[in-house]
Amino acid sequence: MFFQKRNQHCYLLDYECFKAPDDRKLDTEACVKVVMRNKNLGLQQYRFLLKTIVSSGLGEETYGPRNVLDGREEFPTETDANSEMDEIMFDTIDGLFVKTGVSPSEIDILVADVSLFSPSPSLTSRIINKYKMRDNIKSFNLSGMGCSASMVAVDLVQRLFKTYENRFAIVVSTESISRHWYCGKEKSMMLSNCLFRSGGSSILLTNKRDLKDRCLFKLKRAVRTNIGYDDEAYGCCIQVEDQQGYQPPGLPPH
Repeated sequence: MFFQKRNQHCYLLDYECFKAPDDRKLDTEACVKVVMRNKNLGLQQYRFLLKTIVSSGLGEETYGPRNVLDGREEFPTETDANSEMDEIMFDTIDGLFVKTGVSPSEIDILVADVSLFSPSPSLTSRIINKYKMRDNIKSFNLSGMGCSASMVAVDLVQRLFKTYENRFAIVVSTESISRHWYCGKEKSMMLSNCLFRSGGSSILLTNKRDLKDRCLFKLKRAVRTNIGYDDEAYGCCIQVEDQQGYQPPGLPPH
């Protein structure tokens, strides 16, 4: 029992954040261009969006999906969504392997979380195929869980570490923006375009005690309360279509 508890720690060995190339920068000037070419909006909506973008606090260093910068936000494709995910996942995982010296064949657990995109093959399958990972890797895809997904992913790894000793785990966390840019004129749904941007990260976790001195953090406790039984909580973040048939990326219904 003593030795079992010794191997139940969860350490963060390192992480890598995604930074898009400069041609994907969605600064105020680029945002204005996107807003002004939306012919579904009237003067009231233009003013609301521009005021919200300026006062949102996002600044000039955020990035958007390529199809939005190219003017194709109203008609995204499956290729747009897959390309967005691949760029974020593979860029951050590549960086993680370089920084830590850990190889793809050493990864025992892989978790990917993204709320608005659930492709087939899955995101973890794309990663496993890309890096030719082992056939006994334990992989999990989390979708539709909103902003809590990253915490759930880390908690999942921590629980698996209590069963499996001396393991490496990668958690890839991101969101799909390319296919969920809202082009309608409902204010509560328009806010999604002011709040969400392209980004993501990959983190390498381990319960190897001989690596604890190299780690950046030790997870002491993860606490999550699920109140999905409550109707107000259940409906606080939901995808619905407006009267024009446009769908926002998971913001509250108005």
